[in-house]
Amino acid sequence: MQVYRGAPIITNKHPFSEREGIKHHVMDHIPWSEEYFIHRYSAEAVSAIEDIHARGKTPIIIGGTHYYLQNLLFKNKTIGEKEEKDQLRPLSSEQQARLDGPVDAIFKALTDVDPVISEKFHPKDTRKLRRALEIYYTTGQRPSEMYKEQKLDELEDTSLKYNTLLFWIYCDLEVLKERLDKRVDCMMQTGALDEIRELDNFYKSQTPTPDMTTGIWQVIGYKEFRPWLTDGQKDVKLFEEGVERMKIRTRQYAKYQVKWIKKLLGVELNKEARFKFKYGGKIYLLDATDLNQWATNVRERGLAITEQFLNNGPLGVTEPLAPKNLASILPTSEFYEEFNSNKTLKAVDNWKHFECSVCKDSEGKPLVAVGEDNWQVHQNSRRHKKQLSYNAKKRKHEEMIEKYKKAKEADL
Repeated sequence: MQVYRGAPIITNKHPFSEREGIKHHVMDHIPWSEEYFIHRYSAEAVSAIEDIHARGKTPIIIGGTHYYLQNLLFKNKTIGEKEEKDQLRPLSSEQQARLDGPVDAIFKALTDVDPVISEKFHPKDTRKLRRALEIYYTTGQRPSEMYKEQKLDELEDTSLKYNTLLFWIYCDLEVLKERLDKRVDCMMQTGALDEIRELDNFYKSQTPTPDMTTGIWQVIGYKEFRPWLTDGQKDVKLFEEGVERMKIRTRQYAKYQVKWIKKLLGVELNKEARFKFKYGGKIYLLDATDLNQWATNVRERGLAITEQFLNNGPLGVTEPLAPKNLASILPTSEFYEEFNSNKTLKAVDNWKHFECSVCKDSEGKPLVAVGEDNWQVHQNSRRHKKQLSYNAKKRKHEEMIEKYKKAKEADL
């Protein structure tokens, strides 16, 4: 979200007053009317990295959208990435119309040409389905076959693009929850509401109405206040509910970030072990739970690790991956060997859609879970069990009514 112009508070841009003259790249330059895609980010970020390297400096990449970061740090992680632009086929008008059409039609077209890859994505995931179909149209290759080639390439050499040192600034979950809630309150006190109103005015000025699942509209802090905004911005209860929704979404996003570090990023980094981390790829944990200890636990430890990395190379860092009190936070290599990841060659075996005959999605259609793992999670979810209980009570009630009718007819 920080690539979009303005709205520095709800996009959580680093304040100019705290940057100490350090130039920040690839941010605050995209108009709200545009959608920003991974390939543009990769091109702009790589250009900035090359410029920094050319000046004899070391680029520091700050975490944001994990899908984008993974594409930037690792080679060949996005299907179709290896193909040169001048080798791509132009889209016909019919193909372009299909790509711009409804998601159901995109899903059917992709299933027709590559049923394997279509099972990898949720049938309502417009962006990923559209990209997979576009790859087929422009390259003539099935994305599932390209995916397999990529995973085989990973067995031959490291996937890292650069010598890479990674830090995880860790905070205990309970402490983090309180810290994030306070951050939202601080945003409200320092001008977030003005930015939310500005976004809303722009949203209402657009024709057609913007898609809330794309672009700047995905920012945490706008959709959460839509009920209050559309009601005339007078209902205090609706406003307070918007603040609470913003806090919940922020906490959920933080939880997702931790999951990404442990499972998705961790899987990729664990692959580097077979090449003995020759380009780096180890992640070092910095404990930011107690801010009073920041200077020691984060700043000094981080600088010591960085100095060893820069002076001695990726294999010359002697600091432990994590302080003793947090040694159990980082998963072991044994964990990753057993972990059923969507980022390995065997992941194709888990590409399958499971349709729930009990639960419905937002359109009233049977809910779809992608992969056996997600299917198991859904079956064990409170929502699914609650629906099963409701259906059982409903059937029992209907049976009692039917039994009563039959008894009454027998009396007559």
